[in-house]
Amino acid sequence: MQVIVYCLLVETSEGLLLVDTGFGTGDCTHPAGMMRLFAAYLGALLDIDETAARQVQQLGYDLEDVKHIVLTHLHLDHAGGLADFPAAQVHISCTEYEGAMHPKGLTERFYLPAHWAHGPRWSLHEGCTEQWFGFDAMRLLPGLSPDILLVPLPGHTRGHCGVAVATEGGWLFHCGDAASPFHRQVDPHELADSQHPLNFLPAWFVKGLIGAQVPRLRQLLREHSDAVELISSHDFYSFKRNQGEHYACHS
Repeated sequence: MQVIVYCLLVETSEGLLLVDTGFGTGDCTHPAGMMRLFAAYLGALLDIDETAARQVQQLGYDLEDVKHIVLTHLHLDHAGGLADFPAAQVHISCTEYEGAMHPKGLTERFYLPAHWAHGPRWSLHEGCTEQWFGFDAMRLLPGLSPDILLVPLPGHTRGHCGVAVATEGGWLFHCGDAASPFHRQVDPHELADSQHPLNFLPAWFVKGLIGAQVPRLRQLLREHSDAVELISSHDFYSFKRNQGEHYACHS
């Protein structure tokens, strides 16, 4: 099983927008002790060429072209690249920000404050004013094209959110760590992969680690799979299927 951190790069009316940053260049060149242990357990390679910063540059953009970063949450494998984009406005739920600054419980210990020691331009979001397929949601920025919504999916962390992006073919919904790679009904041989790190943990722990949103996300897929494509942060199967694919967004 290949372990990935699935990020999205979106062209918007206000420049590039990055959903999660994955590991940063600093994590690759000078990894903290917690980062080394985390990557070793997951079997993740800290390869600087695989970072979001290098991927953006390989696409022909400058790092300054990334004007906005939207984080599902601030865990070390999602926010490691913040320092690579110091000029970007960083959008996150107010609840997640408070959880990272004042962590409680097991899953909120996977924060690495060094990732935001440079002082990001935080944009904290609270108060859901939208409805999205039965989920409460927060609009990222008025007038931004395409439509991008923060969808609270608490459980993995108290302020964890999914990010919904409108495309011409429907919605692309990045649900962060609210679902494992196995949120879909997939081939039994995929489910039986004995090398996936989650298979070495008790089922009760995995449920607590991922959170309580999987039933709602499964229902979303059952009822609206024609309008919503769902991916999760470590969903190797969707990444492999979509690798190299570009989505046209609503203008």
